[in-house]
Amino acid sequence: MKDAKLKIETKKRKTFIYVFSNIFRKGGVYFVFLILVVFIGILSPKSLGPSHIMDMLKNSSVLGIVSIAQTLLILTRGIDLSVGANIIFVMLLVDGISMGNPNKTVLVIILALVVGILIGLLNGILVVKLKIEPLVGSLGVMSLITGISYIYTMGFGKGTAPPFINTLGSGQLFGFLPVSVVIWAVISIVFIIILKKTIFGRHIYAVGSNPKSAAVVGINVSRVSLIVYVISGLLVSLAGIIWAGYLSSPTFSGGQYFPLDSIAAVILGGTLFAGGVGGVGGSIIGTLIIGFLASLLNMIGLSHPWKLISSGLIILLIVFSYSGRSRTN
Repeated sequence: MKDAKLKIETKKRKTFIYVFSNIFRKGGVYFVFLILVVFIGILSPKSLGPSHIMDMLKNSSVLGIVSIAQTLLILTRGIDLSVGANIIFVMLLVDGISMGNPNKTVLVIILALVVGILIGLLNGILVVKLKIEPLVGSLGVMSLITGISYIYTMGFGKGTAPPFINTLGSGQLFGFLPVSVVIWAVISIVFIIILKKTIFGRHIYAVGSNPKSAAVVGINVSRVSLIVYVISGLLVSLAGIIWAGYLSSPTFSGGQYFPLDSIAAVILGGTLFAGGVGGVGGSIIGTLIIGFLASLLNMIGLSHPWKLISSGLIILLIVFSYSGRSRTN
């Protein structure tokens, strides 16, 4: 009996899944990122120059902020498919209300943040209070926001962002450092500290790991989950403000990629759908993988459908390796 088990275990160790999972156990997400950087360096060495790297970071900054919001939700067993619609709606509001007028900058920023908080609160109420599945609830909110956006604009975005918001999305510090990347970095540091060093952060992990046990030890599970949804909505609206400054004119396109890309970045970074495991640090690397992968596929010259297929296959392979790792542990 023992010999049979030993043979099975030996065979198991020789499988591709085990080998690939072993790589991930030793820091696989960083390994994948390193491979992407090497490929980019081979195909276009100039792309690894400081200016190009800063451009890739700037292009990833909005997704990075959304991924932080998604990380908090997934840690507590939630998810939000309405993030793209939220970003587009905030962008349309910022551009349409301000019409480029700098005197309305504070007004549109406050309005955008309030809208984000309300959207997060709505998602939270649906999931936490009404016990609707996060996927279903956020999908309904996504449709609601999209409909409101079309009614507000009649299908055509108008206006442009004020100069200050343009600076947030496209400006540079010291002539080379994108402002949006600085904002992403500051938010990342803040939430890394919150998750690792504060009681609220420990409550987030406890709720995600086992809500019933968390309730037994006195944690208000509903309140923690609702606060996380509100914070998530706030972060996504901030991403929408930066997105408004990044684009030269308002558009309905582009937002549809944020939900799946942000979820992919979070999962690539090691945060588990089951909740309670992961963090912002991994999501940063996951975001960079998504961003650098897009650059690599552009260099290869693949058309958009092939980019989607290639991205999907790589993401599935990595996620599959994570599931293989959990089975072999």
